[in-house]
Amino acid sequence: MADTKRLLELALTGLHAELVKINQEIANLESQFRRSKRTSQSKGVVAVRRGNGKGTGRKSHMTAAGRKALSDAAKRRWIASKKAGKSTL
Repeated sequence: MADTKRLLELALTGLHAELVKINQEIANLESQFRRSKRTSQSKGVVAVRRGNGKGTGRKSHMTAAGRKALSDAAKRRWIASKKAGKSTL
């Protein structure tokens, strides 16, 4: 019984030491994060999303011919579904 109690005390002491190390590492990371956040704010850096999410920084524009082609295709599909008697609901 005494051996078990001593073993538990040693385990608890070791865990407390690990907890202190972990808390120190967390504090270090948080200070680095705060420092980098302050640095970017002092430089006037603003995070802005641009572009279409593909990293090109350009918007995609459809030509009039492309719009007409899509419109014609949609009309053909609509006519075909009406002839077949399909319901969309």
